[in-house]
Amino acid sequence: MMSRHFNDLYAFRIIAQSGSFTRAARQLGVSPSALSHAMNALEARLGLKLLNRTTRSVSTTDAGQQLCERIAPLFDAIQTEVFEMGRFREATVGKVRINASENVALNIVYPKLRDFLPRHPELQVELYLNNGFVDIVAERFDLGVRMGADVAQDMVAIRIAPDFEMVTVAAPNYLAEKGTPQSPQDLAGHTCIGLALNVHEHLLEWYFWQDGAERKADIHYSPVFNSNVLVRMAARDGLGIAWLPLLMVAEDIAAGRLVEILRDYRMIYPGAYLYFPKNRHKPAGLQALIEALRWEGA
Repeated sequence: MMSRHFNDLYAFRIIAQSGSFTRAARQLGVSPSALSHAMNALEARLGLKLLNRTTRSVSTTDAGQQLCERIAPLFDAIQTEVFEMGRFREATVGKVRINASENVALNIVYPKLRDFLPRHPELQVELYLNNGFVDIVAERFDLGVRMGADVAQDMVAIRIAPDFEMVTVAAPNYLAEKGTPQSPQDLAGHTCIGLALNVHEHLLEWYFWQDGAERKADIHYSPVFNSNVLVRMAARDGLGIAWLPLLMVAEDIAAGRLVEILRDYRMIYPGAYLYFPKNRHKPAGLQALIEALRWEGA
């Protein structure tokens, strides 16, 4: 009902400006008789006469003139704001909120943002780290990132990274003191640094490729951190063995700070995918960021 009031007020303004039901009806795309009926209804709801009608012209009453002067700036402001919305469609402006796991954010998303952001200074990008699963619609994120393309049917998935390998690593001093595991089963006698995916102590389980199949390791995790950065730091400090993405520890392995063990049991997982709701009308800034994150090998 309220939308009808707005429509009638807008029509009243056009009539007052044009001084003619015929010209106003042509501009609004309705018949003069329909417009006249709408004005009669508006006057009845307000209990005021707004228009003086003759066979040749239409003019506002004092009350009508005051109403026109009051509502005209409001409608002008609405039209200006609607016009400004076009900037979101045509220019890389506005805000884009991304949710990603820590590993993906640090090693895949941020390196691309580092090159993208200086080229689009008017686009506000917010990157939030979360190792658990997040409903990006409910949490008002524009984009989410997860490993693998298994997303809800109402989502679009775009690959942003190649397949990735998980490696088992430890500091040289830890291995010198505790010995080097030769198989995943040997991990039961070692200190294994765990990653908590959320505050409910849901831990990331370790898996290995053994005997032609993916097998979960029977491990007690301690210490436990909710950050892969802390897991890596603890491993480098000799506190235990860690299971981390190769992307995250490749430099440490090359520099000798960490040593890869159980290499023959490496797990390979599908790469990271960007996902977002199906929507034909994506703002230019969002589309530009999607393209910047897209994996060139996809």
